[in-house]
Amino acid sequence: MSFTVTTCIACSGVMSPLYESMFDDRYGYPGYFNIYRCPSCKQSQTTPLLRDEDLPGLYGNYYPRREIDIEALQRQVGNPSSPEEIKKRRLNGTDNQGQYKAQPGMRVLDYGCGAGASLLEIEALGAEAYGIETDPNVQQVIDKLGLRIHIGTLDDAPFHGVLFDLIVLNQVLEHIPRPEELLEKLRALLKPGGKLVLSFPNANSIFSRVFKRTWINWHIPYHLHHFTPKSARFFLEHCGWKIISLRTITPNLWTILQFRALIETTTMGQSNPMWTGRLVVCAGANQLAVQPSWLYRQLSRFALSASHPLPNLALTLLDRTIDKLGWGDSLLIELEPVS
Repeated sequence: MSFTVTTCIACSGVMSPLYESMFDDRYGYPGYFNIYRCPSCKQSQTTPLLRDEDLPGLYGNYYPRREIDIEALQRQVGNPSSPEEIKKRRLNGTDNQGQYKAQPGMRVLDYGCGAGASLLEIEALGAEAYGIETDPNVQQVIDKLGLRIHIGTLDDAPFHGVLFDLIVLNQVLEHIPRPEELLEKLRALLKPGGKLVLSFPNANSIFSRVFKRTWINWHIPYHLHHFTPKSARFFLEHCGWKIISLRTITPNLWTILQFRALIETTTMGQSNPMWTGRLVVCAGANQLAVQPSWLYRQLSRFALSASHPLPNLALTLLDRTIDKLGWGDSLLIELEPVS
């Protein structure tokens, strides 16, 4: 890990500590981290900052992709261009992903494609799909489905000579130690007239302001940079990109997990069954240091009931209202390079 960086990547301001002693409350990566924030544009950063060479071990050993249900992966794709699926995505807030901008005949790169569900959707939309992923666990998907996924980074020069109409990064840029360098490399892979679509958490969302250090999208230490709409504009324009559109979208599932996370906690170095799906029995795990408030208990109960019609309707109305106000938990930004 590198030394603490206190210069804002968005506006070059001097950052100051916001939250101390944060830890991986999902998958149990050991160690404590701090979050620094710029007082001007509100850009935040996790420190110490991970390096590129730290990422394969972090994701290979701790991120929950060691066992991928490939058949379930294929079943979830459906028909992404159908009116029913489009409506469903809008209601559920799952349209916060760039692959839905793909059109027939396009050549599309998903950088940080995960297990490859987005590539299957891109192909279902009639486009040609390529992916790059650092997690070596994804090799099992490549072997089974034959998807064009390169395990590694752009520095490996994958897909030599191929240019793209569309490049998407779904919840990826916040994971990259030096995002400005990645954006410059991606620019060179776009065809003339090509577009870049980014999605990442909104560090100025209503949930980040209300729940503060318990906001789930700090996601320590996997999320390194925490953008707000203001800081994202500064950063992207400084990197030579023109913003075509910017809006917030809150996946209903994120809200469910946020409310549950207020109660279902863990301790440093221990994985959390809420995120892993595996029960961990050990001293200290899933024990709250402070008794949760009445409000937090009610929010958690609401989240657990959200599969029922009335709570689900309430959840959908809540999240879509938050998005309409621009306070949503995820940003979706469409860009083109400045010539």
